Amino acid sequence: MPADTAEAAVITEIRRVLRTPETTAQVIAALDREDIPEAEAIEALQQFPKLWDQLFPGEQARIIQLLVRRVTVTAEGLVIDLRTDGIAGVMREMMTPRQLEAAE
Repeated sequence: MPADTAEAAVITEIRRVLRTPETTAQVIAALDREDIPEAEAIEALQQFPKLWDQLFPGEQARIIQLLVRRVTVTAEGLVIDLRTDGIAGVMREMMTPRQLEAAE
């Protein structure tokens, strides 16, 4: 399978997973332990696709490494093992600039 095809499939899957209620609940729970309001966590999840398109390829690759534990190619297609803790970490990073601005 060509690398660009696999990369596109991984990105599509990440975008899909970030829209699921299960992921939203997991991210909210993880960030709630850090006193980050639920509304901010939901907003960060909703803003991810727009932000992704603005990132440099190197930053996109770094985020993929944070989010993806393993990609396995099978006869049926790709099996993508995502890191739930990585999703919360990426959302935390997205919200850090806003929190710093609010503190100033």
